[in-house]
Amino acid sequence: MKRFKQILLLLSSVLPTIYTAIAVFFILSDTVAAHFGANGIPDRYGSKYEAFLLPGIILVINIVYFLIRKFALKSSADEDSRTARSIDIVDTVVLCVNLMLNALCVMVLILMKHPDMMTDAESIIMPVIAAVIGVMFIVIGCIMPKTKPNSFVGMRLSWCMDSDEHWYIANRAGGIAMVTSGIATIISGLIFRNGYYVVGMLLALIISLTVATVYSYAIIKKKK
Repeated sequence: MKRFKQILLLLSSVLPTIYTAIAVFFILSDTVAAHFGANGIPDRYGSKYEAFLLPGIILVINIVYFLIRKFALKSSADEDSRTARSIDIVDTVVLCVNLMLNALCVMVLILMKHPDMMTDAESIIMPVIAAVIGVMFIVIGCIMPKTKPNSFVGMRLSWCMDSDEHWYIANRAGGIAMVTSGIATIISGLIFRNGYYVVGMLLALIISLTVATVYSYAIIKKKK
């Protein structure tokens, strides 16, 4: 199963480059809508080769992740260590993120070909993007409390690394913060229906993670 998951990770990281190349060389015009304002109106046109930007970012992110993953596994005591188990959980998260980024990449290509879809008052493009990001936050939030103390993932704060109990308190609070941020992001996308949902997302992240950090510190300090 782990091997199959790694294959899916590899495929989901390189597929955007492949289908973007097909779109660029066989479907898109030489000049495409390259940027959209918060109101959904294209405010810049550019070369179709700019379509490779997002697939390139996806590829670089995955290369960096695989390098960090390899280093973390190599530095672990053995394959059954907590770090190894946490990495398997993170693999699942990264795979979900990759699938969502693949969907986002497809939407970008569609908008480059049909920019009028974004200017439609009833367009659901922005709510869909907000929903993708929101679901990603929720998945991360649900997984955080399931991890054990490790040097790879989670709220690795100095005051919560000394015991499983303290780790659980901090990462449960962090998980709730991520789920809250995800829900707020989805709601912001539905309310604004434009790029302004990012403001709601950032505010939710900053406020919820700050509250989670302060709360977990206070609880752990009290227990100590």
